[in-house]
Amino acid sequence: MEKWDVVVVGAGPGGSYAAKTAAELGLKTVFFERGRRPGDKNSSGCGLGQRWWRDFPEIMEALQGLPSVRKVEMVVINLVDENNRLRYRCGTTGSDLCANRWPHGMDGISIYRRDLDPFLADLAVKAGAELRTSTLVSDVIMENGQVKGVRTEKGEPVYAQVVIAADGAMSTMARKSGIRNRWGGGCTLVPQLDFSADPDKMDDVIGNAEWVWFGALYGAYQVNFRDGFHIGAGQWLREDWDEKPTDMVKKVLQFPAFQAMCRAIDAKPREYQAHLLPWLKKPPKTYTGGMMLVGDAAGFPCPLEAEGIWHALTSGKIAAETAAWAISRGDTSERALSEYERRWKASPLGKEHEFGPEFVDLWNSTIFDPKLMARQIQLLLEFSMLHPFSVVFDWGDAHMDCFNQHLEHLLDLAPQFADFGRTYLAPLARGIWPKNVKRILLSVKPRIPVLGKLPDNTFLRLVAKLSKSLAPYLDPAVNQEAPLPREVFERSRKG
Repeated sequence: MEKWDVVVVGAGPGGSYAAKTAAELGLKTVFFERGRRPGDKNSSGCGLGQRWWRDFPEIMEALQGLPSVRKVEMVVINLVDENNRLRYRCGTTGSDLCANRWPHGMDGISIYRRDLDPFLADLAVKAGAELRTSTLVSDVIMENGQVKGVRTEKGEPVYAQVVIAADGAMSTMARKSGIRNRWGGGCTLVPQLDFSADPDKMDDVIGNAEWVWFGALYGAYQVNFRDGFHIGAGQWLREDWDEKPTDMVKKVLQFPAFQAMCRAIDAKPREYQAHLLPWLKKPPKTYTGGMMLVGDAAGFPCPLEAEGIWHALTSGKIAAETAAWAISRGDTSERALSEYERRWKASPLGKEHEFGPEFVDLWNSTIFDPKLMARQIQLLLEFSMLHPFSVVFDWGDAHMDCFNQHLEHLLDLAPQFADFGRTYLAPLARGIWPKNVKRILLSVKPRIPVLGKLPDNTFLRLVAKLSKSLAPYLDPAVNQEAPLPREVFERSRKG
């Protein structure tokens, strides 16, 4: 009878890193991949951001030389109106003040999964894990309500003390073990069109950037690689969605600005892809007796922008460490593996999901609502006109008159979006660190008659007495570099 300490189902990023970590911890580990090789499935590529430099610096260094890698230093935002006209283009990046955290505010790479997945799987093999490809795991072995191993499509049993399931959004292991049947909402369908392109012309036109396209459509992302890119969109699988997946991508192809970009870099479509992606307010249960879920199988992609590769590696690492801890204690029961949930919630992964409800509600009421986005375009354009560079180059009148005209337009539009702000933006205020709230208050204190002369502590105590909504931020017992607890913030909002 074949028996292992850890069986990992799936050799994507999360599964491979779980296998690598488990092997490094001295556990006898095997991981299974249904394809002929890791990265062989229908998935084109991804972006790896700054957190990779912080958490996986050796991997980031080693990835730089792989064929499909393109360095990313900014995100270019394209805003298109209802007539398909490009109305606004800007870039977002970071300042050098971020250098004390990791390289700087926007520093990463894009890479095709055909390069990334085999690289990570090879790390696991070098660490001592055994990789088995062309093997579909189709069932779990249950004994007395606990997972004791898995069964391949050919009926072969493979026993393990702990199973780590990294088998994607529609996880067979999650269903077979009874952790969940369906997501119950929050799963998106993401169509993508992958293009080849001239790498030198991409350097000249695209540069070191990712692109996004916003307008009266489902927001579309453009991930750029060394010699190509993919354009994708998405929507939650819900009853009121009646649009064909391909139509979401076709809308972007109709933009003259997108077509001009394609001509400039000799872009040619080469593959249509579609995949399911969890986009959840919070991950559901991620463990049972003898099994833990990682990556997409657990619902871990970011609730704000759905990036999931860092989340997969991070959860894979935590799951493997929890497996080693549980095996060393001789207890892999459901109660013991609840330690996994405690650990990921206490990690940066858990912090990412703390604002999941706010992030998902905001997204659902903006780029996942094309009709609403059509109304918001003019608001976004007026905001852009208050940008310092826009004011400088608005030559329609005296510069201060131009500034005031745009400010007036913005104030005219604001009441239309007041409910939107109260409903979707105000809840994000609880994420502002209390120490920054104090700094803001103290910066305006000198401009307040009479009160400006008070000592800082006296002034802050007075503000706390006068404002129930600000009082929690000014409580000395509150963590100065953490969001307010949701229940405390909601009580303060209700006053």
